[in-house]
Amino acid sequence: MVVVTGSAGGIGRALAVEAAVRGARVVVNSRRVERLADVVADVEAAGGEVLAVGADLRHGDQADRLAAETVERFGRLDVLVNNAAGLFFAPAEELTENGWRSVVDANLTTTFLACRAAFPYLRDQGGGTICNLSSVAALRPHPHASHYAAAKAGVNSLTETLAYEWAPHGIRVNAVVLGAVLTEASRFHRDVDRALMEAQLPGGRIVTPDEVAAAVLDLCFVETSYLTGAVVRLDGGFRGVMAPPEAP
Repeated sequence: MVVVTGSAGGIGRALAVEAAVRGARVVVNSRRVERLADVVADVEAAGGEVLAVGADLRHGDQADRLAAETVERFGRLDVLVNNAAGLFFAPAEELTENGWRSVVDANLTTTFLACRAAFPYLRDQGGGTICNLSSVAALRPHPHASHYAAAKAGVNSLTETLAYEWAPHGIRVNAVVLGAVLTEASRFHRDVDRALMEAQLPGGRIVTPDEVAAAVLDLCFVETSYLTGAVVRLDGGFRGVMAPPEAP
């Protein structure tokens, strides 16, 4: 039983479909439930049983409701993948307080609140798995995205701390650090940004959401309690600076 936050499109949608292909029942989530119609259809087409929950995970009561509705429908919560995120680009000196908070909340606060909401169910059933999606922005400079970089660094630290605290309950908590991903909404669909990024990648290409989904779920489904607190890089060997978008 797999919960994927932020799953209306892109990586989240690929995760939901891949989970269904692997035989899991799936809960998909977005702030607005109407945005989930397409991913629900995709999961069902892949043979999966699916529940769509509209919940804004920046708020604890809504994160709690997501976990409660999951367990009410399916009886348990085995895997939580925290994919909900958000980013806009701006030089640090131009960031407003609201702009800073909006990105930190979208990436870090949602991750914490979803983990906290899932914890009592995972504990009471004897364990489970959480995977938090992070970014190379947490590890390398990301000009014009200081708010995003700080939030993702927080996700990495949160992952390691929760893994330590919750290991006695049989709960594994890991993170996957992503580089550039070729999603529908990604700036890398612009030829200029894609070419600049691919020139920095050892393999010369940007990863697809389907590849990300397969790797993340491999990590979630591995059968060992000892793989916890890991921050795994899925970045194609990228070690450069993630440049801001090129001007139009």
